[in-house]
Amino acid sequence: MRAFTESLNSHDNFIVADGYGPYRWGCSFRDTQVHESNSGTQITIGKDSDLKPYSCGELIYRQEDLGYGHYSIDMIASNVVGQVTSFFLIANEDTEIDIELTGLNNNVGWMNIWHDGKQNPISIDLPFDTSTSWHTYSFEWRKYFVVWSIDGKVVLNRTDVPTTDPSTINYSMAINSWAQVNPEINIKWAGQFKYPTDGHVPQSQFRNIRYRP
Repeated sequence: MRAFTESLNSHDNFIVADGYGPYRWGCSFRDTQVHESNSGTQITIGKDSDLKPYSCGELIYRQEDLGYGHYSIDMIASNVVGQVTSFFLIANEDTEIDIELTGLNNNVGWMNIWHDGKQNPISIDLPFDTSTSWHTYSFEWRKYFVVWSIDGKVVLNRTDVPTTDPSTINYSMAINSWAQVNPEINIKWAGQFKYPTDGHVPQSQFRNIRYRP
């Protein structure tokens, strides 16, 4: 697979998710919550879902069969408790390599590998507020390890959790931002989302997805 860069100023090479979402979340995906601009993509939390309390957004890269290599993105996380900002590879609901930021604590990043239906998250303390400025988040995925970096500095190297070989399963790449409202699920991790009453629209910002083999 060749190297590529997507500015996220346009969604031509992406599928905008619409009309569904994981059962455990407090929102369903709506294309109305995914916005392209000259500065990248903004994903907002809205109230136009017919299925859940809130609506949220996801972009899925059209090219499938992604494999080993280095993946990176620039993000600004939401600072609203209960909102999650994510960049990840996914093969099914039980196989993922994730970078996730939550509004519960904007000085922490979460790096995770889902394998055989089991999560293996590790939190990384960060020397900055993830909601105030652009930072580059990346992971390098190889057969025997995954290494995460932030702004070019390695923050985590995992060799203890296997990943599913990309020759045996179809990986896709996606970004999303979603809201957690169920008190029994992920509250200690993400917090419980409540829509701001001051007119602030909860949003996550994304730009410059890059891949190199």
